[in-house]
Amino acid sequence: MALLIKIAWRNIWRNPSRSLTIILAVVVGLFAGIYASSISFGFVDQRFENSIERFISHIQLHNPDFVHDGEGFQLVANPGEKINWLDTSSAVKTFSVRTRVNGIVATAGVTNGAMIVGIDPAQEKATTRFDEWLKEGSYFEGVKRNPILIGSELAEKMHAGINSRIVLTFMDLEGNITSASFKVAGIFKTIDKPFDESNVFVLRSDLVKYLAVPEAVHEIAVLLKDPAQVKAVGDAMKLRWPETSARTWYEISPELQYLQEMTGQMLLVFIFIILLGLGFGILNTMLMSVFERTREIGMLMAIGMNKRRVFGLVLLETIFLSFTGAIGGMVTGVTLVKLSASKGIDFASVAGDSLADYGYGSLVYPSVSTGFVLGITAMVFVIAVLAAIYPALKALGLVPAEAVRKE
Repeated sequence: MALLIKIAWRNIWRNPSRSLTIILAVVVGLFAGIYASSISFGFVDQRFENSIERFISHIQLHNPDFVHDGEGFQLVANPGEKINWLDTSSAVKTFSVRTRVNGIVATAGVTNGAMIVGIDPAQEKATTRFDEWLKEGSYFEGVKRNPILIGSELAEKMHAGINSRIVLTFMDLEGNITSASFKVAGIFKTIDKPFDESNVFVLRSDLVKYLAVPEAVHEIAVLLKDPAQVKAVGDAMKLRWPETSARTWYEISPELQYLQEMTGQMLLVFIFIILLGLGFGILNTMLMSVFERTREIGMLMAIGMNKRRVFGLVLLETIFLSFTGAIGGMVTGVTLVKLSASKGIDFASVAGDSLADYGYGSLVYPSVSTGFVLGITAMVFVIAVLAAIYPALKALGLVPAEAVRKE
C-alpha cells in the first residue's frame, strides 16, 4: 500500500502544469466559497447576537393574554415574587423589568403612534446594553423631570432634537386618557429602522405614576449566564409560575433558529455546487492522464498488477489532486476569515443604511465554524471518489495485450 501511495503521488506531478492548474482551480474555488460563506455566517451571527442580547434576551415573562392582545391592563402576576427569585437564581445573569403601553407621540404639529416603554436604566443597561445605541445626548441624564429617549428615525420625523418637548398620550390602566410632557434626553440609533421609528423609552418610575398602578409590570426580560440552559430554565419557570407566560427566545422568534440552521445547510449546498463543478475538471484531468498512460497501465497489468490495485492507484491520484487543492483553499480561506474577523468588514460604503431596514448593521465580522470546515472536507472526499470512478473504470477496461502496443 505504501508503494502504491508513493507511485500515486509521483504520478500527479508527471505533468506539473496540468496538475497545478486543477489544484489552483480548487484552491480559488474553495477559498472564494469559504470566504463568501463566512460573510453570510457573519451576518447571521450579528443578527442573532443583536436580536438575543440587545432586544429579545434569552427568556421573557408576560401575562399570557398580553402576548396575544398587548393590552395595558394585562399585567404580570405577582411581579415582586418573580423579581426576588430572579435576583437569587444562580442561572440568571441579569434581567430588566419593563412597563409597556401603546400611545401617541406629539410635537408641535406632528403626531405619531409609538410603543412607550418604561425601563429601569441600570437594569436595561446590564441586560441589553441599550446605552450603547445612543447617538446624541445622554442616557436619561441632564433632564430633571420626565426624560425620554427617542429613535433617530422618529426624531427626524417629529423634527425633534435634544431638549425638545414631546407630549405622550396614552390610556391608563383604569381606562382614562392621560397626557404627559417629556423632554428629550437622548436620541438612539439601532440597526433596526422600524424599531427606531416606533419605540420611545422613559423611566419606568415616571410611567407607572401616570398609569395609576404603581407596580405595573408588563414584561421581564431575562439574560442567562449560560445560553445553553435556556430550555431548562424556561421549563423551570413554566412549572414554577403556571399563570405566567415564560417564553424562550426561540419561541418568541423561531425564525432566528431556522435562520441559523438553514444558513449552514444552504452554504454547504453552495460549496457542494462549487466542488461539483471542480469535480468535472478533476475527472477530465484524470481521464486525460489515463489515456496518456494507456501503454504504461497495460504493462503494469501484464506483469501482474490486479484490477483492485489499478483502481486504487487512480483513486489515490484523484484524492491527492483534490486534497492538495482543498487544503490550500481551506487554509487560505480560514486565514483570511480570521484576519477579517479582527476588524470586521464595513459595507456602509456599498449598502449605506439600507441594511438597517432589514435589521442588519453595516459592520460584519466574518466567521466560520469547525463543523462547516469538516463538512467541506467530507464533501471534497466524496467528490474525489466520484471523480475517480469513470477514469478508473476506463483503466480497468484496458486489455493488456492491446494497451502495450499503443504508442
